Amino acid sequence: MGHVYGDSTPFPYDINFVELIRHAVDCCVTLMTAQHNIGSAVDRSGNFDQLRKQERARMDAMSDAVKLTMTAFMSSHSERMVRTASRVLEASRSVIESELAMLEGQANGEISNTRATVDRSRELSFRAVEAFVLRHDLPNTSVGLRLLAGEESYSGQALVATPFGVEAVFALQIPPAHDWGRIRRVSELSAGTEVHVPQESGWISKRVAVAPVKLDKLVVTEVAMASDRSLITLRKGPRSGSGFQLEVTADAQPKATLRKLGEDGSPTPDPIIQLEGEDAVHAMRLWNRVIDSAMDLAMRRQAMTTATFDGKPLKEIDDPQTITTKIINVLSPIVQEIARRSGAPGELVLRRDLGEGRREEIYITKAELHEKVLTLPATLRPVFDPFELHEGPRSPRAPAASEPIYIDADDVEEEVTRNRDSNR
Repeated sequence: MGHVYGDSTPFPYDINFVELIRHAVDCCVTLMTAQHNIGSAVDRSGNFDQLRKQERARMDAMSDAVKLTMTAFMSSHSERMVRTASRVLEASRSVIESELAMLEGQANGEISNTRATVDRSRELSFRAVEAFVLRHDLPNTSVGLRLLAGEESYSGQALVATPFGVEAVFALQIPPAHDWGRIRRVSELSAGTEVHVPQESGWISKRVAVAPVKLDKLVVTEVAMASDRSLITLRKGPRSGSGFQLEVTADAQPKATLRKLGEDGSPTPDPIIQLEGEDAVHAMRLWNRVIDSAMDLAMRRQAMTTATFDGKPLKEIDDPQTITTKIINVLSPIVQEIARRSGAPGELVLRRDLGEGRREEIYITKAELHEKVLTLPATLRPVFDPFELHEGPRSPRAPAASEPIYIDADDVEEEVTRNRDSNR
């Protein structure tokens, strides 16, 4: 089902981009909320640290003043006067040290609170990106796949590289009824697969000769698929035995190579074999069967296990606004073009071709998206300006603007009293 712009000209991406935009704004608003939380916590901690330094300096000055005052009495000829001055000096020192300890304790508490806020905000950013990337593959997103054999089934991962700098690894859900829900042998995927490889022969005088090797009984123990190449590992057992590793490069003219594996699964010193002729035909047929049967697993993503942004772990990012900016920069040209071609002011419209001369309209109003942005502090909203959500007339299909909610303190007290009485 293809999509077209609101003016019926072809839309270049066969995805529901209107839904993608809605979820992108949700993700970016959450990221900016995390940015606000981190910034507020860091500012509060910095202000407290400055106040701590000021008060500590004043207390040190107070201590020096008491010492200076008591020094005059310490040289008195009166034993009582000296004793009193000493006690005053000792008491003041004790009080000041106690207050300084309390001040440092408060400072440590503020540091702990700041760290906790930053950690929660990092987690909030991680989950926002997870939810977005789990739902949508933006144009120019690269999706890879890795399957690893266990004793009876495969575990899987999807490797997603986005155009906005996030690279993520997702765990996969592989249903038992799926082709890869059980251990697969080559014969089940491409029966009769055979290649010619150099092998030693002869009892007395060893010589190397090329001989045919049937791969049907070997188990597919690992599959690693990327945009530029794929690796398929074949061994005697799911986790044991010698075998081969087939590599196929995804060039204009795909090429296949074969590498021998030892009993422990590691590559042997033998030269890499360039497959040609019938050997290449057999290898490419196996590769195509593996790719075709496993490709849909990339859409069965579950939890995001790890992720990086511009090479740095996502959970260590203290400036989630940078992620927001990149997402918006990637999407804004497409959003602006959809708005220009929508034909309805204040709306982003696409139409999906249902066939037989019928189309389904998909739209979202700019006002709906703008109201999401308005939940942020005013200083953080300009990052969304490239979407041009606040420009132009309001669509008649836009929801009514949210009205402020006023709470009467007396009404709240009455409600609390009623609840308390009903629970007795």
